[in-house]
Amino acid sequence: MTSIRLQDIERHSWRMTNKDGLLDILFGFMLLGACLSALVGLRYALEWLRILVLCGIQFGGVAFVIWMRKRMVAPRIGRVKFSSKRTRRVRTLRIVMAVCVAVTVLLVVATSLSQRFDFALFRYGGAWSVVAVVAAVVMIPLSAMAIVLDYPRLLLYGSLFVIAEFLLEVVGLDDFTSYAETIVYGAGSVIAFAIGIPIFLKFLRSVPRIVLEEFGGSSESSTIAS
Repeated sequence: MTSIRLQDIERHSWRMTNKDGLLDILFGFMLLGACLSALVGLRYALEWLRILVLCGIQFGGVAFVIWMRKRMVAPRIGRVKFSSKRTRRVRTLRIVMAVCVAVTVLLVVATSLSQRFDFALFRYGGAWSVVAVVAAVVMIPLSAMAIVLDYPRLLLYGSLFVIAEFLLEVVGLDDFTSYAETIVYGAGSVIAFAIGIPIFLKFLRSVPRIVLEEFGGSSESSTIAS
């Protein structure tokens, strides 16, 4: 029997909102950005062009996900005003994410400066220190997101970033092929897209649009099974 309690409706809508596969696709774009930016950096050796490609693909992925949620997801689940408790958790998560993004930007700038002025950014610990910093910057916010959004697969995508840096920095795949970074991040991108795209397509097939029907001159929303 379907529950009609507001709390159950809100929980169901929350799960539907965050389990449409688009978040998986977003991480596919993030990994794809790292893959193609590495390829551009290898071909042209221009740091600014590499950063431009990285930001362009990743922010493009964010725009794509936002657009698809408005265009394809919202018409299927409607609009729900979530509880104050859940809203506070999301607000706290956004603050944590903003701090982590700021730290990531600082690390990118510091890494670029260390290469330009030839000083050791990670003087102690070597390759392991790089992996440790990446693991902290990536896994802490993704762990928070996984808890708040009830989305444990986020830990998988965080692990793909950490594993990529481990293979590049510790194992030293760059010694075997100059395309190591492109291959590693490209493989991670394929994994994310292979998970997210089928989930999204299944969501579109299984959840019908909410169709507006007119009753006595007014419009009401109802779900029509297709």
